[in-house]
Amino acid sequence: MIDALWFRFLGWAERIRREERGDGLVNWVVLAVGLAAGAAAVVALLRPAIVDAGQKMVNFISGG
Repeated sequence: MIDALWFRFLGWAERIRREERGDGLVNWVVLAVGLAAGAAAVVALLRPAIVDAGQKMVNFISGG
């Protein structure tokens, strides 16, 4: 069992050693940009509904 854990650890260490240092950062940046673009697209598509709902809430709160 200890041998299995040791070899698993060595495999993990080897994989980290081969991986380029900036690769993880690049993945996070790509993910963040993709999520931001997706959120912007959703807001752009739903803007009329969001504005209408906001106006209804303002009218309800103000009693108008």
